[in-house]
Amino acid sequence: MSPSAISILKALEKSGDLSLEEITALIPKKYGDHRDFYVFASLATQGFVDDGMQPDLRDSDSPKPEPKEQLLSWKYFAMSSAEKTATYRGRSWSIHGGNETLKGQRFSLSGKGNLYLSEAKTKRFDRAFAIGSGILIGIIVALAAVLIERYVKGV
Repeated sequence: MSPSAISILKALEKSGDLSLEEITALIPKKYGDHRDFYVFASLATQGFVDDGMQPDLRDSDSPKPEPKEQLLSWKYFAMSSAEKTATYRGRSWSIHGGNETLKGQRFSLSGKGNLYLSEAKTKRFDRAFAIGSGILIGIIVALAAVLIERYVKGV
């Protein structure tokens, strides 16, 4: 997973939920258009991030296609700076009522995203433990070899 995707997941884990505007600030601006949002759209389509504006496909009996990453990247890019309505590439999004804004829509870490971060932390600890153990064993073997060599020369 890319470093920018991991930073988004960690920020969501730390704060509980973030607005699209806050997430936009975490995304590196390489192109300045929808292409920058592919990483975030990928997190949403893979189920690492919960998008409250997407329909819950588990509630329906009929199978529905998953949202495409390209369409989501268009949507997130258009909404990232919009108040009430956004248009991009012939598609429009809007929000009505209250003080809600498109850029203020909230996203949270899903169970799958939380599990991914937890497994990554465990793997990192396991690697560090294995390296540390290897170094410690190497030092013990080297000291034992020196002691044995001195004992053999002394006899």
